Amino acid sequence: MSGIEISKKIILINSLSSAISLLLSMSVLVWLQQYLLKHISASEYSLIPIVLSAMAFAPLMTTVLTGGLSRFVTVAYAKNDLEQINTICSTMFPILFLAGIVFLIVGWWIAWNIDTFLVIAPQYLLDAKIMLALMVFSTAVRLPLTVFLSGFMVRQKLVWQDLIDITCNLFRIALLFCLLFGLSAKALWVTVALVCSELLNLAISTPISLKLLPAQKVSFRKFKKTLAKEITAFGSWWFVGSLADVIKKAMDPLILNRFSTAFEVTVFYVSDLVPRTMIQILMPISKPFFPILAGMVATQDNVRLRNTYTRTARYHTWIVLMIAVPVVCFSTELMHLYLNGQYDKAGGVMAILMGVTIMNALNALGAAVALASGDMRGLSLRVIFIQITNLLLTFLFVVRYEQGAYGSAYASIIAVVILDVTLKWPFCRRLAHTPFIYWFKECLIPTFIPALPALLFCLFVKSEYDIDSWVKLISVSALSAFVYIVFIVKFGLRTQDKMDLMRMSQIDKVPEPMKKVLKLLAKS
Repeated sequence: MSGIEISKKIILINSLSSAISLLLSMSVLVWLQQYLLKHISASEYSLIPIVLSAMAFAPLMTTVLTGGLSRFVTVAYAKNDLEQINTICSTMFPILFLAGIVFLIVGWWIAWNIDTFLVIAPQYLLDAKIMLALMVFSTAVRLPLTVFLSGFMVRQKLVWQDLIDITCNLFRIALLFCLLFGLSAKALWVTVALVCSELLNLAISTPISLKLLPAQKVSFRKFKKTLAKEITAFGSWWFVGSLADVIKKAMDPLILNRFSTAFEVTVFYVSDLVPRTMIQILMPISKPFFPILAGMVATQDNVRLRNTYTRTARYHTWIVLMIAVPVVCFSTELMHLYLNGQYDKAGGVMAILMGVTIMNALNALGAAVALASGDMRGLSLRVIFIQITNLLLTFLFVVRYEQGAYGSAYASIIAVVILDVTLKWPFCRRLAHTPFIYWFKECLIPTFIPALPALLFCLFVKSEYDIDSWVKLISVSALSAFVYIVFIVKFGLRTQDKMDLMRMSQIDKVPEPMKKVLKLLAKS
């Protein structure tokens, strides 16, 4: 009997809370980018993506030690083995504590010599050093505390974590406003507010997680060298996969910084706003599924595993395409309105990057299934090959052909369309016990076929009318989404979706008008 409850209600609550938390954070990001780009130079603004890209490697270096923690703790809890959880924490805490100290020393040395590694304008050098040093400190503090933060995941109380995140985001927003309007408009304040909110989050989350899962305690006499090797071996493959992923994401701004211009760095970062937002929203929505998947794998419930894998991919793709269709069609108009015509080039780049997001949605739970199945080696080898190829293509387009931000986008879409589809997707489907034909019928057809009318509608509007105001853009996007939803209801809903809608219509707390709508959809 698994210790993890498999409940659609819990998944829905946790997913919605994650979406709300990210929506708040993304709303601030949208405003922040617009405000800073109007008040500071492109050179100063480029510090944000450059420093964030440099720091992307920081947690990566510690993934060998932390990558397997959540998986091992979750599996132990699924087997009701609380003693094993205690042993895991006792084994990894001293290792992570020492790693945190080493990371802090090395990180601060790199921060002090940041101009050796990156191209930074002299007037912004001190700010860049402070930004990187602060982020290094935050990561070093988080390292040893990681062993105490699995309570929210295994107890499926992610809504609690999201409430904490929302509180800390509100604190971050308030502090950022005070710094920007009370002192000056500087890129430095973005990092100061971010780090302060992260430290506050740790101070609140750690004791609550310990209360949720008291077995997360440290007893040095329970240290097991063999267990440490087992966790780090699993984490090593997690590291390889994460390294591949981070290499591409972090290297785009760094390559543009070294071989192009600050303007191209800014264009790429701004153009990735909507695709990055979609990923950041959908990833936390997927987070509640990991303990569920681990429970299914532990009990060999392959039918439910397959259904969860395909349905989640279908739902993700519906959400992404609903937004992506108008965004791709009106990408230039969106950027022109958003940034007052300063970075119209970002529109075309954004359209390409949205294609990457759409493709990723079709394999939404792929990495989670591999993690739950314990086969990170197979996934990581594929991912590292894909991302190295992606990186080489980026050098080719940016350095050889001088395509700037467009070059980075071209490399990404080519790698995903050719290599993800042929290498990564089949591997994940096999782990999820999902034949290609089943995936094709349950994921691809119900998502892309209903999108065609919405796409044709947007292309018609674009050819006949000028979208030169927010009212027009929002109106057309809303109509496009409505058309897509209508065709999803008519042609996209599967039998299980309709059964769930009918069950929802029978819940007493659901308002009567909503019950009628749900029943109508279920019978469509």
